[in-house]
Amino acid sequence: MEENSFSQELQYKRIDQASGEILEYMDDRRKGLVKSLATRWNKLNDSIMGGLEWGTIVTIGGMSGSGKSSIANELETSLFDHNTDQTFSVLSFNFEMLAMKQVGRKISAKMQKTVSELYSSAEPLPETDFDVATEIVKKDISQYDIYYVDVPGTVEQIYNTIMKFHEQQLKLKGEKYGTVVFLDHTLLTKGRSGQQERQLLSELYRMFMFIKKKINCIVIALSQLNREIERAERLSNPMLHYPMKKDIFGSDSVFHGSDNVLISHKPYMLNLQTYGPNNLPILNPMNPKQAMLYWHLIKNREGESGLVLGMLDNLKHNRVDEYFEPGNLNFNM
Repeated sequence: MEENSFSQELQYKRIDQASGEILEYMDDRRKGLVKSLATRWNKLNDSIMGGLEWGTIVTIGGMSGSGKSSIANELETSLFDHNTDQTFSVLSFNFEMLAMKQVGRKISAKMQKTVSELYSSAEPLPETDFDVATEIVKKDISQYDIYYVDVPGTVEQIYNTIMKFHEQQLKLKGEKYGTVVFLDHTLLTKGRSGQQERQLLSELYRMFMFIKKKINCIVIALSQLNREIERAERLSNPMLHYPMKKDIFGSDSVFHGSDNVLISHKPYMLNLQTYGPNNLPILNPMNPKQAMLYWHLIKNREGESGLVLGMLDNLKHNRVDEYFEPGNLNFNM
């Protein structure tokens, strides 16, 4: 997006105006007139203002295979399930996967079957299961107000698409409408010729910061980790097991531009025996065949940072489930 597409001058407001706005916001929150978007994970809701707050940028980071795409896949539908009193649409930019494959993941999560089973990789999907899938699509999945963009675009194209989409939906659904934007993942955005990836990320997050103040939206961006967390000196020292800011590719732009940064980590992939200074389990103590996932809330603009949330790996079914027993695995870094 070109710099001259921004306002040519900056607006200012006197403190008494800002004071009135925050009191109105506080009053609306306590009366339930303004609400965050609750997720299906109570642990996460309890950590971040009761859910995803409007006007924020949330970055979900992780290594490949750590579940970040499954988190986004579940959020796209479960936000509707848990917030029936709010009016919003999902606009999902996924430059890695076709829209129909996104729906396939949702069928997988709903039916608790792998996509390999659904796509008849080893043997034909039984007709009864196909009938169930058809019913789920017709009566459930297709009813969600989700729109996909699966063709890679530039930062400017993403900006223009978001603004046009929001304007169209706002006219149809009224002034309380909001747009939830997903981007999976940031490095697949098309850059200009010769543009370095870090410059691209900086431009992308500047655009996100601009639109979150211009329209009623939530931006959820997925980001890769670099290979730093896999280094031998990190693996051999439990004090260094947990993901850090520097592990995020393009960490400065991503970290400073985000209101919340959540890193999903699967220590089982790194062949660790225990995880971190608290010796957290690698496998589910209640089911040793299931790996643990840990969500690290390394930035939380409106709450406590450094929380570690214990979760369960159900990624083969494109799901992440909460872990509660034995004990509640929520620890401070």
